[in-house]
Amino acid sequence: MKSLTVFGLAAVLALVLSATGCQVPGTASEELKILILTGRNNHNWEQTTAVLDSTLKECGLFSVDITTKPDTLKYEQLKKYDALLSNWNSWPENDIRWPEAAEQGLMRFVNEGGGLVFFHSSTSAFYTWPEFKQISTAAWIMDSTWHGPISPVTVSVQNQEHPITSGLTDFDILDELWINAGQNEAFRVLGTASNNEEDTGEQPAIFVGSYGRGRIFHTILGHDARTLRNTGFQTLILRATEWASTGQVVYHDCLNPANDY
Repeated sequence: MKSLTVFGLAAVLALVLSATGCQVPGTASEELKILILTGRNNHNWEQTTAVLDSTLKECGLFSVDITTKPDTLKYEQLKKYDALLSNWNSWPENDIRWPEAAEQGLMRFVNEGGGLVFFHSSTSAFYTWPEFKQISTAAWIMDSTWHGPISPVTVSVQNQEHPITSGLTDFDILDELWINAGQNEAFRVLGTASNNEEDTGEQPAIFVGSYGRGRIFHTILGHDARTLRNTGFQTLILRATEWASTGQVVYHDCLNPANDY
């Protein structure tokens, strides 16, 4: 029997990688285009952006650009991306608004099918922008929301039917758990989180929503670079970014996250 040609081996490799939910290295045309919005945050956005960037790129499904001036972007600059991942807020200056062209561009991007991914404090922004409240949830509410120290948190999957959480097991993470964050009832809760050292109850922690044809994800997890390196968090954010981009999830690595604080 003749040995396989180089082309044949490549085809077999591509088939195997496709079946396991991984991209073939070098197939940039198939990568989903992601833009990370950052440059300002009341958390260490330089460190967390670097972790997000490497996590997405190492997965092999995404090509990633980063902007530290998201308020300068219009729809024409956003429309080439499959999804936006926000690591931006202006806390505690919560009345800040973007220029009209930037705000309208973001809303149009989502309305026309672009994906939007939030985590931790990135929905705690634009408190005087009514339309932003339609595309976000779990913002910090003064005199209501609070958190204790960074400590062990158990994340429990409540919805196994959604593509993001299908087959995903519960996991532990060392994080800052927000209590009584604001809720947008238009969003569905896929999972909850509880603090193992305090009686916080089960807090809604993983959300999905929509606006027009766009898909939106948010999790209250992700306080710092260490939490972003947690296997469970990385699996969640990778699946969420793919789902926000396409409506499907083929990334099935780390289905059973380790309790790697």
